[in-house]
Amino acid sequence: MSRIAKVDDKSTLNISLSYLLQIIGVAAIAVWGYAHTTERIDFNLRETQNLRANQNKYIFPDIRVLEEQVIQLEKEVIILRTELEAYKKQNANNK
Repeated sequence: MSRIAKVDDKSTLNISLSYLLQIIGVAAIAVWGYAHTTERIDFNLRETQNLRANQNKYIFPDIRVLEEQVIQLEKEVIILRTELEAYKKQNANNK
């Protein structure tokens, strides 16, 4: 019959230092890989949720851009009115 070794407070384990470093390295790479993978999955989930949430929303342009456009259009209207009045006077004088 085989004899089962007893494990007590005086038991020892001999392991090579290179094997110990390899075990620690493999464990560290496995933990890093798992953390990196779960981080990417969470990021993709958040991006998908944001895209779905913003899908039907109209994105308003910045109010300053709209104000500049209004000012530019008002200037053009004033210029066109002035030119129209000048043409009307010129046509009235030519008749």
